[in-house]
Parts: sequence; structure tokens; C-alpha cells
Amino acid sequence: MCLVARHFEERGLPTLILGSALDILTAGKPPRAKFVNYPLGFESGRFRDGQNQFDVVAGALKGFDEMTSPGIEPLPFEWQRGWDMVRKREKGKLDHRSPRTTRPQYQTEEDRLMAERTIGDGIVPSG
Repeated sequence: MCLVARHFEERGLPTLILGSALDILTAGKPPRAKFVNYPLGFESGRFRDGQNQFDVVAGALKGFDEMTSPGIEPLPFEWQRGWDMVRKREKGKLDHRSPRTTRPQYQTEEDRLMAERTIGDGIVPSG
């Protein structure tokens, strides 16, 4: 999303990203973003909590008026009931995903090589 946002911003269309993965937002360097400290998948508010969803989205949209320079600003919301309640169960076991990292990960070696050669719309000379 950050790459798409930068593309639109370069063409004069303002963008704002609402995200809950600060490490991913930081690595993506969006032109304008609001960070909410909620579990992944709950960026726009708590499940079945319409007031919280409205408050989160309204707070994020204020970024269009309030943010005068590129960056990531936190929203004043915290997940109160603990993160364990959102873990998925697969075959009777909790979903223990590997920790996130800013190091790119690829499905195949060919994907890695292609990504390292390509930047934006241009090709980086291999060497």
C-alpha cells in the first residue's frame, strides 16, 4: 500500500494509510499514515464495536487536515482486552506466526532475483 500511496501522491492525489503494523509502515515509508495499536486485521476498530470503529476511522481521516509533512502518527487507541482473543485456531493449535521483520521474504529464488533487479518503473542494472 505504501508504494501505491507514494505513486498517487507523486501525481497530486493525497493519500492516507491506516495501519496496525508499525514495523511494516516504517519499512514502507508512506507519505502519510496513522498507526493504531490494534492486532492485524482490526485496523479500523474492534469487532462489533461501531463506536470504536467510527472513532478510529474519524481519527485517521483527520490526518488529511492535520498532517503537514510526511510521516506516521499514532492514534490514541489501545487494545484493552489482550491480543490472545484474536489468535486463530488451526487444527486445535493456536496460530504462532513467525515474527515480522523488515527483511524482504520471497516465495521463490526467482522472485527474489526479479525484485532485487526491479525498482519502481525502472530496472536496476545487475552487477
